Amino acid sequence: MTEPQEDPAADEVAIRRLFGDGFVDWVLAVDDEPIRTPEQRSVATIVHRASRGVVPKDVPVPAYLRLSHLAMIKPDTGKTWLSELRLASGGTEPTLPEPPDDNVLAALHVWAAENFGGLLLGEGGFSLGWGSQSRENMTRAIAGDPTLPFTIESEPTDGLLHITSAGSAGGLQLAILGPGIVAAAFRHASIRRVATPTLDDLLDELPTALNTARELYTGKSVQTIALAGLSGVLLPEEKQEISAPWGRVRITLESDNRHVDSLRDLTSMSLPDGSQLVSRGTGDLTVETSVPWVSEFAQERAEGEWPSGISSTSYSHLDRRVQDVRLAFALAMDDPHLPPLLPTWAKVENPIADAAGSTMTARLRQRMPTRLSVEQAEEWERWIAVLDGLALENLGHASQRLLRAITERQDPVDALVDSVIVWESIFGTHSEITFRVCASLARLLCQTLEERLAFMKKAKGVYSMRSKIVHGASDVRMERISESRDVAVQVAIAALRTVLRDRPDLLAFTDSGKRSEHIMLE
Repeated sequence: MTEPQEDPAADEVAIRRLFGDGFVDWVLAVDDEPIRTPEQRSVATIVHRASRGVVPKDVPVPAYLRLSHLAMIKPDTGKTWLSELRLASGGTEPTLPEPPDDNVLAALHVWAAENFGGLLLGEGGFSLGWGSQSRENMTRAIAGDPTLPFTIESEPTDGLLHITSAGSAGGLQLAILGPGIVAAAFRHASIRRVATPTLDDLLDELPTALNTARELYTGKSVQTIALAGLSGVLLPEEKQEISAPWGRVRITLESDNRHVDSLRDLTSMSLPDGSQLVSRGTGDLTVETSVPWVSEFAQERAEGEWPSGISSTSYSHLDRRVQDVRLAFALAMDDPHLPPLLPTWAKVENPIADAAGSTMTARLRQRMPTRLSVEQAEEWERWIAVLDGLALENLGHASQRLLRAITERQDPVDALVDSVIVWESIFGTHSEITFRVCASLARLLCQTLEERLAFMKKAKGVYSMRSKIVHGASDVRMERISESRDVAVQVAIAALRTVLRDRPDLLAFTDSGKRSEHIMLE
C-alpha cells in the first residue's frame, strides 16, 4: 500500500464528500487522534484515486468499475480489498461474538463481518463477496434450513417468483437471499441509529431480519420500515425531530437519499442577517414509520396470470401517513399562504431483498425554504397526534383538496374551487347546497347569532365568486378572486380544525348531508 501521495489531506476531504464520514472513518480506522498516520494517508490516496477510475496496479479489474472492485475478494487472503485497506490503515480484524446455535444466523454473522466495508460504501449485498468461502457457507446453510423455501439439493441459481405488497415482482434466487437479508438488516440499522451503524449494530439487527424472512415464507404479514421525503420546510435547530404515535418526522439523512439522486437540486434563500436557508429537492424532512409487508412465492408464473391481490398495499399505508403529516402541518400553521410542504419520494424497505423499492413524485413548484420556530414545530407535533386514528376518509376528499389548495395550486381560481370542495366534503347536500353548507359552517365556527349572520354573508360571497368563475365570467378582477381564495382557504382550515379536534363525533357520519343536518339541528 504505497501509492503516490500528492495531497493526502485533500484526498481524505474528497472521499468524505463522495462516500460519507462513516465509510471513511471505517476504512481509515480513524480513532480519536486528529493526526493521520502515513498509512492512513496512503489509504486515503488509494481510495480517492480508485474513485476516479485509477486503480492499484495489482487489482485485476477494469478501471471503469471505479470503486466497486474494492468490495471484491482478494484471492490470496480471502478478504475483500476494503478489509485489506482497513488493516493497512492500522485497523484490526473484526471480533465476532460466540457463534449462535442457529446455523443460518452464524453464517450471516461471518459474511456480514467480511463485507461490512462494502455495505458502508453503498454496495448492495447482491454484488458483494462473490466466490468467497463465507458466501458459499451462507448459501448452503440457507438451503439446509427447513423454515426457508429451498432444499439441501437446491442450486445457488434456483429461484422463486417473489411478489410483494410494495407492488414489485421478480425472481429470488437462493444465492441472493442471504446477502439480501444482511443488506436489509444494514438498512434498518442505518435508519434506526441515525448515525452510521457499526458492525455490532448490524449484528444486533440480523436475528430480527432472519426471523422476518422466515415469517414471510410461512405466509405471515410483517412490519417493515417505510420512508418518505418532504421538501420546503426546515425544523428548528433546537428540535430536529417530531414524534408521532406511529413513528417520527426527522431531518433527512444522507443515507435516505441514496436512491433519489435525480432530485438532488438545491433552493436557497437569503435572510436579513446574511445567513441562508437551503432546501434540497431530495427532501428536508423524512417521514419514518412502519407498514405491513406481505410476500407471495411461487415456483413459476401461471400462463397469462400475475398475482395482484397484495399489490401496493404497503405504499397505501405510507401514503396515509404522509397525508396526515401534511394535513397536520396545514392545521398547525395559522397562515393561508403556507410554505409548500411537498412530497418528493417514497420507499418501503424490502425486508428480504438487496434493494429497497422506491417511487418518486414530481416537485410541483419552486420551493422557498421556511424555518419553523420551536413553537410551530410543537404545534405540528400536537396535530399529528390529534389526527392519529381518526376516520378522515369519512370526510371524502377534504384532506386532499385542502392540501392541493394550499401547496399545489398556483392559480387562485383553482385554489378557490378546491377550498370550497373542502366545505362541501364536510357539509355538502343535494339541495339548497349554498345555504346548507354556509349555515352548517356558521353553526360550527361561530358562537353568536351576529357572528353567524356575518359569516353567512361572507361565505355566500365566496360561493358567488366561485359560481362566476366556473361559469366563465370574464369581468371578475383577479384581486377579488384572490381575496375570495384566502377566505375559502381560511374557512376550510378552520372547519377541519374544529371537526377533527373538537367535534370528532361528526366523523361518525359517512354522509356529508347527514352531518349537515346533525350540526344544524343541535
